[in-house]
Amino acid sequence: MDSDNTISLNENFFAYVKENMGKDAMRLRLKKNCDADFPIDLAITQVEAHNRRLEQKLPSWTACDKVVFPSILATEQCSSEDAARNKQPLVVGDTLCDLTGGLGIDTYYMAQRVKQAVYIEQNELYSICAKHNFAQLGLQHVTVLNSDCATFLQESAQYFDTIYIDPARRSKLQERVYALADCEPNVLLMLDTLSTRCKRLIIKLSPMVDITLLQQELQRPCCIHIVSVNNECKEILAVIDFNSDTTPDSHTVVCDLLRKGQSPTEHRFDLQQEASLPHSIAHEVQAYLYEPDAAIMKAGVFKLISERFAAPKLNKSSHLYTSDTIINDFPGRGFRVVETLPFSSSLCKKFASQYPACNIATRNFPLSANDLRKKLRVKDGGDIYLFATTNHDNKHILAICNKI
Repeated sequence: MDSDNTISLNENFFAYVKENMGKDAMRLRLKKNCDADFPIDLAITQVEAHNRRLEQKLPSWTACDKVVFPSILATEQCSSEDAARNKQPLVVGDTLCDLTGGLGIDTYYMAQRVKQAVYIEQNELYSICAKHNFAQLGLQHVTVLNSDCATFLQESAQYFDTIYIDPARRSKLQERVYALADCEPNVLLMLDTLSTRCKRLIIKLSPMVDITLLQQELQRPCCIHIVSVNNECKEILAVIDFNSDTTPDSHTVVCDLLRKGQSPTEHRFDLQQEASLPHSIAHEVQAYLYEPDAAIMKAGVFKLISERFAAPKLNKSSHLYTSDTIINDFPGRGFRVVETLPFSSSLCKKFASQYPACNIATRNFPLSANDLRKKLRVKDGGDIYLFATTNHDNKHILAICNKI
């Protein structure tokens, strides 16, 4: 690292990375040439990052052979490109500030919606790499500052249309934390200041956060976005508009479903409406079975899903849905039901003879998927999907299905 906040990335640096791509990073560190005319440890970090199949998470960035990753931790903690791109519609106005820049993926995509952006990062190497990467990727209108976000807010009175913050979700003892008050920085203590520095605040949170508690903590109307990537809940975004004329409905939750090879889908729900609806329960497993996407499950809008897609649940607590005709746009996985069997000891003894291998999921069932697999003596995998659950009559059943 040079004294002028740059790093010496000569052609030898990139040649070394290319030559050693796919090799064991630990072995490279053991036999590294300490007299190299480039930062050898950083070069080995590039090899390790690519070895971890980073191209699946960050395809555009890994496709550019001059992009530099400051650490493995940065690549693990950053948003995927799909999740970062999904934040673009949330950005308002012409100016943006990312208070916790990190690797810079979120900045890179959100900045494409504005005329001027500022990236703040307290880690010097991260900020140096971000400045280098933005230039390599053709992003010329982002100012990179190596600073603590609290210090920046104290020293600068600059006003932004949108501010984005992704507080670290580890305690001082490096333990994982989820509540907003436990993250660093504590955004709750910054809200009054932030309300005078932007029109819209976007807070990125852990997918493990309790969204009901979150709304209580913020004590401000906000719209909650739950983002899933390939049916895995990846992040939760709290969007606060400090302009009273554009304050979002505090009871709105938005599920953003991102699937590989498919266009993103957005599903909006009113949590007050969810609370007022009765449960719609099916009296039998019909021709098709549906499992909601992870974002829908996190939102807890189980009754609204029944109403919106005319698909009753199997049981109040099972969170599986059924229909006589196929629902192509159901937000989750759909299955064609082969047969439904009552769960019993006698069934367990003969089950494997008909279905020697299957993918097992348990929903509102007394056994875990692994324990049930052992009891049925079946192998994991194949084309059969087995859902062990509880029906309307509180009887345990096995729904044997094929994936649609």
